[in-house]
Amino acid sequence: MRISKILRPGLAWLALAMLWNLDAQAALTVIGTRFIYPADAASLPIKVGNSGDKPILVQAWLDRGDIAADPRKLNVPFVLFPPILRLDPQQRSALQLRYTGEQLAQDRESVFWLNLLEVPPRPQGRKHLLQLAYRMRMKVLFRPDGMPGHPAQAATQLSWTIEPLPQRVLKISNRSAYYVSMLHLTLGSGIRSAHFEGVTVEPYGTTRIALPDTQERFASGAAIHYEVVDDDGTPFSAQAQVSK
Repeated sequence: MRISKILRPGLAWLALAMLWNLDAQAALTVIGTRFIYPADAASLPIKVGNSGDKPILVQAWLDRGDIAADPRKLNVPFVLFPPILRLDPQQRSALQLRYTGEQLAQDRESVFWLNLLEVPPRPQGRKHLLQLAYRMRMKVLFRPDGMPGHPAQAATQLSWTIEPLPQRVLKISNRSAYYVSMLHLTLGSGIRSAHFEGVTVEPYGTTRIALPDTQERFASGAAIHYEVVDDDGTPFSAQAQVSK
């Protein structure tokens, strides 16, 4: 899940969000950090709530990975209802996500991004305000029926190699039909190790990570420790070695 603050000089394509001071905290809560949409599901509930003491509006939409995309111009094979939801203090509710049936890859998962923008109320009697919006982005994985393997075993289907030229990189290849999302990744051990955050490898795809220098400090057999997120968003640790 990604949370960001968005500064806007005025009304734009997003609903206007106005906070009364810089110390204000997001009141929107969401149950889950990622969502799996099985192909045979009629709909998928996304449970949200307002943990604050003032009402808020929630604007919701999906995109294909472009964080700056205009929601009015997006073309995604899902309907999210309602697109704008009011939540009173301590109220809980649910958005309904429905697949509209457009053709997607049937041999692997497809990824989309759920956006939730919190729109707090404007305080009475305050004319000069800094406009701040709290926005969450979370993955939605569309999972076709009958794919090979099991998502829990996807992390074991990664292969790891070092490519020396033109710049030394760690090459991670995914032999499974499932996305593998890593919270943390450590190559090597001790003070000479390299650390990376938020690494994702797509199904049957490859991710390359530039190493911090060109020294011959990482070679075949180097230890790899990583933390993978499962279907429920729970992290678990795994280990591997750089292949020859």
